[in-house]
Amino acid sequence: MRLAFVSPLPPLATGIADYAADLLQILSPRHAIEIFQAQDGVDTSRLPAGAPVRPASELVERHRRRPYDVVVYQMGNGRHHDFVYDLLSRVPGLLVLHDLVLHHARGARFLDSEPVRAWAREPASRTARDAARAPLDAWRAELEYSYPGRGERLFEASLGTVGDLLPYAYPLFRIPVEASRAVAVHNDFMVEAIRAEVPSTAVMRVPMPVTAAVTDPQAVRALRARLGFSAEDVVVASFGLATLEKRIETVARAVGRAAARDGRIRLLLVGPVPDPARLEAALARVGVRGRTVVTGRVPLADLATHVDAADVVAHLRYPTARETSAALLRALAQGRATIVSDLAHQADLPEDTVVRVDATDEENGLVRAILDLAGDPAVRAGLGAAAADHVRRAHAPSRVRAAWEDVLERARGLPAPHPGPWPAHWPRP
Repeated sequence: MRLAFVSPLPPLATGIADYAADLLQILSPRHAIEIFQAQDGVDTSRLPAGAPVRPASELVERHRRRPYDVVVYQMGNGRHHDFVYDLLSRVPGLLVLHDLVLHHARGARFLDSEPVRAWAREPASRTARDAARAPLDAWRAELEYSYPGRGERLFEASLGTVGDLLPYAYPLFRIPVEASRAVAVHNDFMVEAIRAEVPSTAVMRVPMPVTAAVTDPQAVRALRARLGFSAEDVVVASFGLATLEKRIETVARAVGRAAARDGRIRLLLVGPVPDPARLEAALARVGVRGRTVVTGRVPLADLATHVDAADVVAHLRYPTARETSAALLRALAQGRATIVSDLAHQADLPEDTVVRVDATDEENGLVRAILDLAGDPAVRAGLGAAAADHVRRAHAPSRVRAAWEDVLERARGLPAPHPGPWPAHWPRP
C-alpha cells in the first residue's frame, strides 16, 4: 500500500514519537510510506531509509494529486498532536488513539491560545475580551457537540478551578473518532469505550511494538555503582514522565515506609521531571531524598540498562487516560518484577505478570508489595520471567506486523465518513 503516516517523531520527548519510529520500521518493508510532521527537527536516523519526511502542510495537496491508500494518524493527549487535528477530518484515515482522554490537550489549544492568555492578562480590556471570543466560542461549541446539554457547564468549569478529575470524566474523543475511517487502539477497555460512544465506528485493537533490549550485565552493574547503589540494595524504580498522575509522591512514601523495615530499599526515578522543585520538596517532605536518585530523561538507547538496574518497578497511574503504557511494557519486556495500579484498562495483562494494588488503598498495598518482593528474590525472578514471556509473545514484531496488515487492509476498504454536524471550526473533507 501507499501510506501517509502523520505523527510526532523523534527527538520529541514523547513516547508516541518513539512508538512511531518503531512502528515505521516494521511497516516499511511492505509499504511505500511518506511521513508527515510539524516540528523543528527530525531524527531521521531512527526512521526507515527511503521514507521521505515532509511538512504536514503538504498532506492535503499531495493526497489530492495522488490519493494515499490509507492515511495513518497518531493521536495522544499532548500538544505535540495539535497539527493532527487540522488534518484528520480533511483527509479521513486510520486514527491510532493512544489515549482515550484527549480533553487536556484539546482544551489547552483554545484556553492557552494567545488571545485568551492576553485577555487573562488584561481582564478589564474590552478589546482583549473580543479577541478571545473566537477561540472560547469554538471551545464551548466543541464541548456542547460532544456532550449535548452539558457543554455550557463544562465550559464554565474549564475557565475556573476544576481539580484533576473533570477532564478524565469527559474524554472528548468523539469528533476525532467520527472523522476517521477506522480507529486502532491498544487495549480492550478503549475498544469498548469507543464503541459505546460512537457505535458506528470500526475500532480494532493492535499490539504495541515492544521488544526486550539486550543489555550488558557488566554495564548494568557499572550503572548501579555510578548511581550509588550497592549490590545488596533493592532498587525500586519508576519510569516515564514524573507527573502527578504517576503517583510519584505515593511511591516515595511507600519506599520510605518499606525502608523503615528493610534498609536496603532505595528509589530510582527515571524520566522527564516537569516540576523539579516540586519533586525535590516532595522527596524531602516524606524523608526519602537521601535514598533517592533522580536521573531525569535518559536517551532511549540507555533506557533498558536503567530498567535492568532496578529490582522492582512501581508503575502506578491515577487518574488515567486509559492508555497502554509503553514505559510499562518496556519494564515487563526486560523481565522486571512490576507493581501496577489495579485498573480496568490493564486487565489485558495476565495475572502472573504483575502485582496489582488497589487504587483506593494504593500506598498500603504498595508498601506490602515492595516488602514482599524485596524479601524474596525468587518471587521477583519468577514474576519478571512471566512478564518478559508475555511481552515476547503478545508484542512480537511478527504479531504486530500481522495485526497492522489486517487493520490497514480493513481501513483501506472502508468509505470516508460523512461529516457530522460538527462545530464550524472543524475542517471538512
